[in-house]
This record gives sequence, structure tokens and C-alpha cells, in this order.
Amino acid sequence: MKLKLPDNKSLDLSLTKVMGTIVLYPEDSRSIEEIVELAHSFVKSGAELLEVGTKKTEFNLDDVDESRVCSVVEALLKELSVPIAVNSDNPSVIINSIKLGVSMIITSKGLDSEEAIKAFKDSEAVVCIHCEPSERVEDDTDVVSLISEFFYAKIDSLLNSGIARKRIVIDPSIINASVNSKLRLIGRLESFKSFALPICVGIPRQLPLEDVLLKENRTLSLTAAVFCASDKSVQIIRTSDVSEIAIAIGFWQIMSAKTKPYRLSKSIVRRLRTLRDAIRGLGKNHNTK
Repeated sequence: MKLKLPDNKSLDLSLTKVMGTIVLYPEDSRSIEEIVELAHSFVKSGAELLEVGTKKTEFNLDDVDESRVCSVVEALLKELSVPIAVNSDNPSVIINSIKLGVSMIITSKGLDSEEAIKAFKDSEAVVCIHCEPSERVEDDTDVVSLISEFFYAKIDSLLNSGIARKRIVIDPSIINASVNSKLRLIGRLESFKSFALPICVGIPRQLPLEDVLLKENRTLSLTAAVFCASDKSVQIIRTSDVSEIAIAIGFWQIMSAKTKPYRLSKSIVRRLRTLRDAIRGLGKNHNTK
């Protein structure tokens, strides 16, 4: 399976890809140069796509300034050659990001706006739709049915707006849910193959790390989730834990005979060396303070 992207580019989804997630906060003090440096480190560690998203804090309920999001996106598009995605429900952010030339829009309701859907329709970008229920999903809710119903409605709306099916990706990840609901969803990711669309999942976003056991064994939890997602034909994993996820995917592809062991082993070694050098760099910076 290949995902067609703008500028005559395409993404081969025969093997699971890593999308490095960069989250911007309302009180984020990082410079654009520091964010670009982080993006470069993600790509070196194995990310083949990058995502820029925003997050609210309990102290500041306002969204990240729109101009900052666009400035970061513009810098990443200039400095890196990998596809860039923007995660936002803000129609204005979506419209401006499309004008800048992003490859993907990740959104739950951002394309409900007439202006946003028109801008998207006139572009070559793809959309990754995900579900964000207004109420917490508890154990007695069939989480797969809930998300599937949302996808059916959104896909129909996009198709009726003139958006080609080949421009749609689905992400069944869900944050506002109980521990059991999140774990059940990971175990039933294969259910979403019936949509015959590329599947994207956020990890560790989908892991219920409020569970003490999973939190204390985070690396094992991440690895198990990656193996499960890869086994169930998830094509893209969105994560800020790029090195760990990329290495886990590499080992999984070797074990499942999806690629040549020797070739992939060299790739894993390069990623481990990159991670080692990054850790050494942090140690040197700490010692000089």
C-alpha cells in the first residue's frame, strides 16, 4: 500500500512507519531552532514523517498562538525533506498549514468548517481523522463500535464533500478513556482494517500510563504495544519516543520476516548509536553546568 502525498511524493506503507510527534505548549519556551534540532534528531532516529501538534495545560486553557504553530511548520518544511503533518482542530491553523505546504492534516473536527474543507479540497494533502469523545469512555462502552461509528460519519462527510478516499487515513487512538478501554482498543486494532484505509496509532498516547504497573514498566509496555500494533497491520505509529519505537519496529520486522535481517540489523545499530551519542551529549552538558 502506498499513500500519495503532495509534490508527487508517496509513502510506502508495506512496513510500519514512525511519525515523530512534536508537541507545542502554551507556555513553551523553546526556540524554533531548538524545535528544528529536535526534529532532526527524530529523523536520525528513524522517523519518516513529523507531526506538529498543540496541547493545553491545566494552568492555561488557551491554545498555542497560531502564528507560532505556523512559524514552526514553516521552519520544518524549509529544513527537512520528510513529510510534515499538523495536528489541529483550528480551521485557521489548518488553512494556513495547507498554504505552507504540509502533507497531512490530523484532526477530529477541523474539517467541519466550510473554509477548511475548501482549502483542503483544493490541496493535495491527506487527512488523518481521529475520534475525541466529549465524555470519558468507560469500561461498559464498546470502544470499537463508538470509534467505528465516528469514522463512518466522518468518511461519508469527506466523500460527500468531494474528497477522494485515497486521501483519508484513520487513527483509532483515544485519550479520554478508562484503562481497560484503552487496552481493549489496542487488542482490537485489526477491527479497523474493514475500512480498507491506512491505519495510524498514537503510542504511548494509547497506553493507559495512569496504570501503575504499565507506568513502572514503560519500556516493556511500549514494546508490547508496538508489536501488537505492527501485528495488526498498523501502518503509521505517531510517537515522541522515536528511538525506542523505531528500534522495536525494526526487531518486529526481523522476527516477522518482513525484511532482510542483515539489512535491518545495520539500521537498528545506527539508531542505537544515535541514541547512545545523544545520551552522552546530555551527560557532557550536565557535567559542564
